[in-house]
Amino acid sequence: MASSTENVKLGVCSVLFDNVDLGFTKGGVEVEVATSTHEVKVDQTGETPINELITGRTVTVKVPLAETTLDNLVKIMPGATLITDGTDPTKKKVVVKTGVSMSLLDSAKILTLRPKGTTGEDDFTVFKAACPGALNFAYKLDDERVFVANFKGYADEEGEIFSVGDNDAAA
Repeated sequence: MASSTENVKLGVCSVLFDNVDLGFTKGGVEVEVATSTHEVKVDQTGETPINELITGRTVTVKVPLAETTLDNLVKIMPGATLITDGTDPTKKKVVVKTGVSMSLLDSAKILTLRPKGTTGEDDFTVFKAACPGALNFAYKLDDERVFVANFKGYADEEGEIFSVGDNDAAA
């Protein structure tokens, strides 16, 4: 296969959670795919493995959300509820419960990273992603407030975790 400069890509992406755009990000969206393995060893070869088997694979996506809205907070925080004042709809707040024993799989939704300037052909899609809702942000004079949402992928019923490319492609 011949090399092509068109295969070298850079740029930012839109983040869609349950097909809803979470808005601007700051600092770059990061994906990590990790594979765990088990080295098969036998007495006769000492510490030299004779094989290696995949025992699992994980995917995590770090999304630094620059649009720190109450709506986004509810989307990424399991157990969060948006409350709107009954007499003044401009008054809103988010109430977050402890979440003890809450299944993250129950709140998992499709997470799609779509590079800007594309229409889906280069999507990175996690089929079942959830964010436990850990937040870390600061109120600073010289920096934007950012909600860092750390999504984790879970295997679906077929054992699939993520895909790269056009989700409309069929076998």
